[in-house]
Amino acid sequence: MKKIILFVLSVAFGWSMFAQSTDGGATPILQSLSQKYQGFTSMQIDYTYKAVKSNKTLSALTGKVIIKGKKYYMTFDDQTFYCDGVTMWNYQKATNEVSIFTYDESDDDVLNPAKMLKNWQKSYTAKFIREEVEGGKSLQIIDLTPKKGQSYYKIRLFIDKGKKEISRCSIYQKDNTVYTYYFDKFVANAAVSDTQFVFDAKKHPNVSTNDMR
Repeated sequence: MKKIILFVLSVAFGWSMFAQSTDGGATPILQSLSQKYQGFTSMQIDYTYKAVKSNKTLSALTGKVIIKGKKYYMTFDDQTFYCDGVTMWNYQKATNEVSIFTYDESDDDVLNPAKMLKNWQKSYTAKFIREEVEGGKSLQIIDLTPKKGQSYYKIRLFIDKGKKEISRCSIYQKDNTVYTYYFDKFVANAAVSDTQFVFDAKKHPNVSTNDMR
């Protein structure tokens, strides 16, 4: 699930490396997004996540993501992820357990946001689908299709035309499950201390540590 979250964040906020091999008018929309988001020093996103299959909601929850360069902090269900660009921590609240990994840029692209953005133009194509009005705002819909086989066959972006921001993002899995992330609140350029991206064992008494480095 962590891979899916990082993937969505990379899709939503990292357009500077996006290829020009788009059609239907997607290119200028993505370029506009890129220009806006690449100017931010940090981003904080409060999101709602839903998994739906055959019109049945399988799960629903809320979380928070903070991004600052290669550093990130994420909450998802009872898990919290920290990464300072050198080390990554995965804290499990239910078991009071933390696993520690080395942040490695040779890892899977989806697991590594920086590498994924670097190789983005080689991996996906985009197509403008349509524009529609929802809740009084105009949404531009763009589909992203992976060039290589993945567990999903497309990602659909819903872009607030007026704000030039991602409103929500849906990932369509091959088993017909659809994961949707609703970006409920977005704050750019907030002052974020680098300590936010480091796990502090002192705040979790008697935490069990699995050092995988």
